Amino acid sequence: MALSDFQTKKLIYLYRTFFDTDNNGTIEKDDFDLLLSKISKLRGWSAGSSQYATLQQRLDGIWNELKKADVDGDGQISEKEWLKLWSDVIFNKSNGQWIQLYQDFIFDAQDTSGDGNVDEGEFSALFTSLGVPADQCSNAFKTVTAGGSPVITKDLFVKRFQEFISSSDVSAPGNSIFGSTNF
Repeated sequence: MALSDFQTKKLIYLYRTFFDTDNNGTIEKDDFDLLLSKISKLRGWSAGSSQYATLQQRLDGIWNELKKADVDGDGQISEKEWLKLWSDVIFNKSNGQWIQLYQDFIFDAQDTSGDGNVDEGEFSALFTSLGVPADQCSNAFKTVTAGGSPVITKDLFVKRFQEFISSSDVSAPGNSIFGSTNF
């Protein structure tokens, strides 16, 4: 099976906004180092802190799993390799280890209070630091929570994350889990 046009648009958004953080058209280790820097700055963690070291370990773990998608061995993941990876994950249920790591990482990166929930401010803070406009974040938060809850629980986050990955339904609330309602 092939990814739908809508799935492709969402996954390219994810690629360009959250993985290719240096905007050079590919994903490589440097993107994870830049993400480490951005999140550490957002959280006020210095390079010698235990929080910084933990974040670095987590991001290295995600990269070490994700780089298995580098089919041509050039140390970079192209958009074509990225989409192939996702097709394998969605339709063949393979190469999914890094997704669990990334899912947990994103939730924890948002949950700055450490209370096990993500409020709208926490949701928006991470995504705006990665270039998503604040108004899109606000709209996305309302969509993810269906306008009814002031927080995203871990269970709701996991549900919406899975919708983002697998749904071709343009109205699925999970399409907004990465801060945007526009693809």
